[in-house]
Amino acid sequence: MEQMTLLRRLWAPLAAVLLFFVAALLPRVGSVMHIRVALSLGPSSEPLIKAGELGLLPSDRFQVAELPWTSAVTRSLGNGAADVGVVTLDGILRMREGGQRIRVLMALDESAGADAVMARKDISDVAGLKAKRIGFDMRGAGAYLLANALEGEGLTMADIHPVQLVQSEMRAALQAGKVDAVVVSDPWLEIMASLGLRVIYDSTQLEIPIVRLLVASERAYQSSRAGLKTLLAAQMEMSDQIRSTSSFSGETAILQRERLSAEEFVKVLARSRPVDVAANRELLAGSRPKLENVASRVEAQMRRHGLLSEPLDEAPWIDFQLLEEVVQ
Repeated sequence: MEQMTLLRRLWAPLAAVLLFFVAALLPRVGSVMHIRVALSLGPSSEPLIKAGELGLLPSDRFQVAELPWTSAVTRSLGNGAADVGVVTLDGILRMREGGQRIRVLMALDESAGADAVMARKDISDVAGLKAKRIGFDMRGAGAYLLANALEGEGLTMADIHPVQLVQSEMRAALQAGKVDAVVVSDPWLEIMASLGLRVIYDSTQLEIPIVRLLVASERAYQSSRAGLKTLLAAQMEMSDQIRSTSSFSGETAILQRERLSAEEFVKVLARSRPVDVAANRELLAGSRPKLENVASRVEAQMRRHGLLSEPLDEAPWIDFQLLEEVVQ
């Protein structure tokens, strides 16, 4: 019975992933290449989702798909089913470890509390996680956040009992007593607050922040530069609208998708700081971009915790030129 319940709960998200992959792999009609954009639920993805809905990314040139969890985005980029996605730096390092060639086009936002370790009320701090069952997406930013939290207390992943969970599974797992704590991101963080969980560590405590990045496959970067510039322009336009203090077209659809009230969505947006063009230039431009130095430090930590084990692909993986051309 439990297995049947699990299958019913996972059927919708699994079907969404399967349909996206099938559609992406079907032969294209005509000579125009569609840019396939894979996005997971969360405020970082909303500008491009809305751009697709409002026609800023025309359907004859772009295919925008919403996937149920963040690690599905990295997988779709890795197996060629997607051309563009929103991922975090740790996810990029995992892709490079697997020999996947991508280009970072733009830093979207920095997590300022949008990612957190949440625990039952009887667990008061990170030290209390020792020997506990912790639910997190082992291929997502949750692993990086948890590694930092544990390291600050002299603990490692070997000191806990990891439980592989995607965000949509965490509430049910907590209510069923299958885990003691979870590593969660917005909008699920805001949703889970209603369960009375305690935030014992969040992204504001990180030395190197979680930054969500817009990336393209090397194939799309080389063959669809004009389309990628259209996408970057749409991203900036819709991000400004969504973060404005006034109502905007499509606000109701966003709230329904994120399962938040307008007041809750304002709180969620406040926990992620947008990265403007000047900050992008500082992070991505130059012969040795700052992001490469940041990535080296994140890589070292991930290796200490066994989150990386193989050499990384050394091909170029950062580009600021396209964004520079868009804003000129």
